[in-house]
Amino acid sequence: MSIVIQMELVTPEALLHAEESMLVTAPGAEGYFGVMSGHAPFVTLLKPGIVTLGEGDDAKHFAVAGGFAEVMPEKVTILTERALSREQISAQQIQDELKEARTKLAASDLEETTAALWQSRIDFANVCQELLNKQKA
Repeated sequence: MSIVIQMELVTPEALLHAEESMLVTAPGAEGYFGVMSGHAPFVTLLKPGIVTLGEGDDAKHFAVAGGFAEVMPEKVTILTERALSREQISAQQIQDELKEARTKLAASDLEETTAALWQSRIDFANVCQELLNKQKA
């Protein structure tokens, strides 16, 4: 049995990242979970959060907007509508997105699904901000 696990991060547009790692950590709906090679298979809902490959200073981090994770003994597939690596995130971009989403969400005549869409953009922007802050610490 291999000691590494393959991780694929996929959006509707593309395969964003594929890499082997000793550990994959993801934001499950019930809390963060870690996966290593040989893990029992399962599928779970993801909440907006940070997916981490590896540990320590060499770890790679991605902000994800929720989605699903399929875990197999040798592979983890993360399916999400939106994901950004730390290098793709700018503080200005986060502030602009938060401002737009909060303005739209404040409109009193929004349908429930539209309000949920703007709230999900706020949640993702907050995760991006968390990732920026984590990298500065």
